Amino acid sequence: MAEKVIPLVSIIIPVYNGKNYLAEAIDSALAQTYGKIEVIVINDGSTDNSHEIAISYGDRIRYYQKENGGVSTALNLGLSVMHGEYFSWLSHDDLYHPNKIYNQIIALENNCNGIAYSDYDVIDKDGMHLVTMNIAKIYPKTDLTIGLFPILRQVLNGCTLLIHVSHFSRVGKFDESLRAVQDYDMWFRMLRGVKLTYVNAVLVSQRQHGAQVTHRYEAARIEANRFWLKMVQDISEDEACQVDGSELSFWDNQVEFLRYTNYRDARLYAKACLKSLGGGQVTLPRLLKRATYSILTMVARFVRLIRVQKLTNESRLINLGYRLWFGVRYK
Repeated sequence: MAEKVIPLVSIIIPVYNGKNYLAEAIDSALAQTYGKIEVIVINDGSTDNSHEIAISYGDRIRYYQKENGGVSTALNLGLSVMHGEYFSWLSHDDLYHPNKIYNQIIALENNCNGIAYSDYDVIDKDGMHLVTMNIAKIYPKTDLTIGLFPILRQVLNGCTLLIHVSHFSRVGKFDESLRAVQDYDMWFRMLRGVKLTYVNAVLVSQRQHGAQVTHRYEAARIEANRFWLKMVQDISEDEACQVDGSELSFWDNQVEFLRYTNYRDARLYAKACLKSLGGGQVTLPRLLKRATYSILTMVARFVRLIRVQKLTNESRLINLGYRLWFGVRYK
């Protein structure tokens, strides 16, 4: 009997000025219970001591430096130098749970699609647990194997993915012209028509912290709004029916989801599609949910307007605000 081949998994960690969290991220990658991994750190032109942190790991990791060009350029460099059969992305401020890779490799043994994803925790800057994204508690598990479903409901965390490299050969690399939505652009191109393997377990901790909100907020918002409009415009009738059973249900659900985002142009397009199909009825629970979200949005805008965002981000108020936002958006 032929010996079972254990695939090598490449964990790519792009970092830009990640001195506060980089060591934790690397440690979590090296602590995987799955034995056949390589950890590749790509320094995207950091100006802090991320370089010193990375080289302190010696030959336990593979390390590359480059000029700053954005996370997509760092990920593409990682793709070009990796030796693994599978790709796994870990942001420098996030954490893998020890069984992340093992659980997903086991799950993929029974599926030939080569792409797995999972639930995740959200933690604050100090590692305190905020919320858990258990996707199967929100949506039926049968929907979670449809490639476009977790994208269009924005429950897919890219760091939970484990991807066979053949999918990159099929759709290409990350778009280096994008600075904010390069991940969802890739997943949209890659997952159309693909059956996913969903692992109903928390395998990643995503860190939510104030440093993620930068002076580029407005530029990121514009890029995201433009991308989501292009994405929903590109959805075919067959894809809409695959996601929600009918075009009417698809646009009704998409309009409701987009109400809790900043993607205004995509929302207006979806509303027009829904109206053309004769839909758009409003229920009391939806009205209450919308009102709550509007209040949270106004508070967030006021904080930015009076320029106390940094002070707010450094207080526990941001934790409370995130829990409220998450509860309204996903419940």
